[in-house]
Amino acid sequence: MATTPESVDNLSDFLKCPICLEIYKKPKSLPCLHTFCETCLQEYINSENNPQATDKEESKPKVEDLNLKATHSVVQCPTCRDVIPIEKGVSKDAWLQKLPNNFFIISLLDKQSIKDKSKTCDPCTSDGKKEIALSWCVNCSEALCKQCQQYHQKFKAFRNHSFLDLSSVKTRDEASSLSGFIPCSEHPSTQAQVFCRDHRDTCCTLCATVRHRSCSEISTLEEAARKVKNEETTKDLDKRIDELKETLEKKISQKRTCQDNLKLSKESIETEGNDLINKAIQHLKTIETTFHNELQCHFKKDFSILDGEISNLSNLLSAVLYQKHVLTVSLAEGSNEECFVERENILRREEEIRKDYEKVKTDSSVATMVLTVNPELKNFASRVKTFGTFSSKKIIHGNMRNGQFYLLNQDALCTGICSDVFHQDHILITDYNEKQVLVLDLSLNCRFSIKMEGNPRDITVGRLGRVFVSLPGKNEVVEIDVVTKTSRKLFSTDACPWGILWCNGNVFITSGNTIDTYSEDGIKQDYFQTSNTWIMGKTSNGELLYSRDDSIVKKTMKIEEKKIFTRSGAGFRGIDTDTEGNIYVVGMSNQKLYQLTSDGTLLQEIDMNNYNLQGLWGICLNDKNNVAITTNTGKVALFEVLYQEQ
Repeated sequence: MATTPESVDNLSDFLKCPICLEIYKKPKSLPCLHTFCETCLQEYINSENNPQATDKEESKPKVEDLNLKATHSVVQCPTCRDVIPIEKGVSKDAWLQKLPNNFFIISLLDKQSIKDKSKTCDPCTSDGKKEIALSWCVNCSEALCKQCQQYHQKFKAFRNHSFLDLSSVKTRDEASSLSGFIPCSEHPSTQAQVFCRDHRDTCCTLCATVRHRSCSEISTLEEAARKVKNEETTKDLDKRIDELKETLEKKISQKRTCQDNLKLSKESIETEGNDLINKAIQHLKTIETTFHNELQCHFKKDFSILDGEISNLSNLLSAVLYQKHVLTVSLAEGSNEECFVERENILRREEEIRKDYEKVKTDSSVATMVLTVNPELKNFASRVKTFGTFSSKKIIHGNMRNGQFYLLNQDALCTGICSDVFHQDHILITDYNEKQVLVLDLSLNCRFSIKMEGNPRDITVGRLGRVFVSLPGKNEVVEIDVVTKTSRKLFSTDACPWGILWCNGNVFITSGNTIDTYSEDGIKQDYFQTSNTWIMGKTSNGELLYSRDDSIVKKTMKIEEKKIFTRSGAGFRGIDTDTEGNIYVVGMSNQKLYQLTSDGTLLQEIDMNNYNLQGLWGICLNDKNNVAITTNTGKVALFEVLYQEQ
C-alpha cells in the first residue's frame, strides 16, 4: 500500500492514489490512463473476483458490458468504470505486472523527495545511521551521501546511473525540473533519447538505429521538445481541451434540463389524469392503477436513457479534466521532454475522447412525455377500457425556422444607442450616453451597472465567459468582470472601435470602413476593407457576418466577401445566429427583423412597428430561444421564438 511521506508540497493531491488516498507507491497506469498503486490495484482486482462483492450495487455490470464480460476476462477501472479486457490465457496477476509504470507520477514523486533539504542518505538510513544526502540517483530513486555514491558507482550494474546534485536542485529554479525517467516505447527500462517525427515515437538510440533507420525526420528528444511549451500545437491543444470541456458541460446541462422537463411533464400528466379520474371516479378506479404503473414504467425507461447519456458524457468530461490537469501540471512543473511526451499522449487520447463524444452527440435524447388521451373517455362508462397511451417527445432543435415571435417584455432602459449580449442568465447592455454597462435579468430588471471610463458602444462574449467592450471615444477595448463589477483596459486600437466581436480566439474591430483583427493581448493580426459596417456577428463555423450597405455579407479571413442577402433601404445593423445556424438581422431604417437560413434564404420578415420598436440597433440570441433587441433610442425588448413543429 502507499505510504505518506514526511513532507508534501502543493502537488500532494495529484500524487495521491484514488483508492488508498495516500502518496503513490509503484504507480501503475490502466489503458484509460487512470493511475493507482500497484498493491491497491492488486487488492481491487482480487476484491472484484470475490463472490461477496457481486451483491453490491456498484459492482453490478452495465448492460452494454455484458457481452464483453461474457467472452473476456475483464477489469473495471475504479474511477471511470471503463471495462478493460485482458487477453486470453493471461492471468490477472501477470496482466497487472505488464501494466506500464506511470513515469510522470514517479518523476513528480522524485522531485518532491529531493526538495527536502534535510534528506538523509537512504542506504545509511537502512543501516540505522543518519548521513546527509548530497546526490540523487535518478535510476534507483534514492538519496545518497558522498561515500554511498562512491560505492554505488563501483558496481558494474550501477556504473552508468545518472546523479543529481541535491543542493543545485534546491537552489536553482532551472534545476527544478523533474528527475523523471522517460522510457523508450519499445524498451521501457531504457532511457528515451530520440524522437522520430515520421512515427511520432519516442525511443532509445538502439530503436532509432534499428526500427527508424529509414525515417527522414529523426532528432534528439531534447531538440524536439525544446520549445514545446510555447508551440502553437501545445497552445491549441490547451484551447481545444478547454472548449471540449465547455461543450461536454453544456451537453450535460442540456441532458439534465431534459430530465427536469421529463419530471414536469410527468407531473402535468398526473394532474390531467387525476382531474379526469375525479370526474368519473367510480369507473376509472378500475384502470387508475394501470395508468400509474404504465406512466411510471415509461418514465423510468426514458429517465434511464438520459441517465446513461449523462453518465457517458460525465465520463468523457472526467477524462478531459484529467488530461487538462496533466497538461497543466506538465506545463508548470515538467521538463520540456516530459511536457512533450505528455502532450503527445494527450493528443492521442483527445482524438479518442472526441470519437466517443461524437457517438453520444448524435443520439436523439428523450426530452419529455406526451399523453394521448383516449377520445372515448367522455363516454367511458360503457366504452373506455384504458386511460390512454404513452409516447416520448423529443426537444426539437430544428424548427426555429418560421417560428412565432412572442414579446415577453420591453422597457426604455437607456437614453440613446445601446447594444446587447447574453451572458449566462443575464443580458448585458451598453448604455452609451451614461458611460455604463447594465446587467439585466431575463425579466429586464436591472440588477446592477458597471461604470466605464468612456462611452461603451458594442459588447461581445469570448472564451470562458470573458466580456469585451469597445470604447470608440478612447480607441480602447476593455474587459469587464460581472462578478467583481469592475472593468480594466485590455488594449488600444489603431482605428475607432465602433463594433466588436470575439471569434476564433481573436477580437475583431470594425470602424465602419475597415475590420481589424487583434489577439486578446492586443497584438494586431490582420485587417481588410469594408464599408458602412458597424456591428458584426458570426456563424457556428467561425465565419464573419456583417452588413455592407444594404447587404448581408459572409466572410472568412482567407475567403473574399460573399453577399448572401440584400434588401434595399433596410439599413442593416445588429446580426446574430441561433443554435440551428439561422441568421437574424435588424434593419434600422425600415424597422424590420429578418430571419434567414445559413445561406441567406429569407424565412420570414417581421415588422417591429407592431411592437412599437423603431431605430433597431442590436440583436442577440441565447440557447433558450430568447431574442433580445435594442434600439438607438434606448429601448430593450425581449422575445421568445416559439417552435413550429413539423
